[in-house]
Amino acid sequence: MSSLKSVVSLDSKYNFDELQWVIQIRRTLEEELGEDDEFPVSIFSVPKLLRACDPASYIPQQVALGPYHYWRPELYEMQRYKLAAAKRFQKQLQSLKFDNIIDQLTKLEQRIRACHHKFLDFNGETLVWMMAVDASFLLEFLQVFDCAIQDGTKVPKGKSYHNAILRDIVMLENQIPMFVLRKMMEFKFSSLEASDQMLKLKFIGLFKEISPFKMMEEYPTIQVSKSAHLLDFLYHIIVPNILERQDTIEVETQQGDEEKEGNEESNADSSQVKQLFSELWKLLSKLNKGPVNIIKKLLVSRPMKVFVKLPWKIIINLPGIKILKQPLEYFFCSQNEGENESQLDGRILS
Repeated sequence: MSSLKSVVSLDSKYNFDELQWVIQIRRTLEEELGEDDEFPVSIFSVPKLLRACDPASYIPQQVALGPYHYWRPELYEMQRYKLAAAKRFQKQLQSLKFDNIIDQLTKLEQRIRACHHKFLDFNGETLVWMMAVDASFLLEFLQVFDCAIQDGTKVPKGKSYHNAILRDIVMLENQIPMFVLRKMMEFKFSSLEASDQMLKLKFIGLFKEISPFKMMEEYPTIQVSKSAHLLDFLYHIIVPNILERQDTIEVETQQGDEEKEGNEESNADSSQVKQLFSELWKLLSKLNKGPVNIIKKLLVSRPMKVFVKLPWKIIINLPGIKILKQPLEYFFCSQNEGENESQLDGRILS
């Protein structure tokens, strides 16, 4: 697909080979038919508006991993460290060569392209070598966290560039597909399960180093094969998606009970307020002098009707009303006791 882009690009003389363009279109459709449905996009580009608000949080400052920021001049100086890591990775393969890794990753080229949101303007060989070298660097950088977990030691605090790399490797546009990392690790271990377990140790060690959250000793069960990339794995440690249906039902039931209790309390509070104003109205209806008429008009006004419908807990916390809380509660309690006593006396006499 990168060859398609190179054909579409016009040179200074605006030459365009239409026949070659049609050939590349046909080849691209034949190669990638159905790929997007099978491998959804997982490495997105940050919107320009969001990136402009806080560039340091979304744009790598020290190292570029993957194709999005690979050709930025200020990051390309890290290339010699990447190549050194690739050489060390090759030595660990013993009888195999780095070309064997490239051959395997070449089979995953279309899958690599499919999981990136941006169009990757690279030919297949460039893209595969880029992934292999960057993955070697990332795996070696994470090795220190793996050793810290196995030995039970703390990761030594690095210098400023070390902290900058830590920030860069967890940025959204700086991710390497998980299946590339798994394929690289598979060359070093006898089985895919062993390589996945080692990757998981690396990721958890990194999480302990950079996460601001205090986690329990037992981390949620997350399969490396189910994660799209490193950042996706770290996200699911913080926000696990293992909520069982039974727990959900219990929470919903508890919330429903709380809502019922709240409604009952609200109804009881409203009845107390209505009872208060009913008693006040009985007293005032017996009087008919100047100030009393004003109070009567106030009590039957629209704002007062709304006020009466408010819950009792809200009313007693209003300025000026709060000081009347105890007298009013005493008034209602004594009145309720009197009504209960009269009902009890009536039953005894009957």
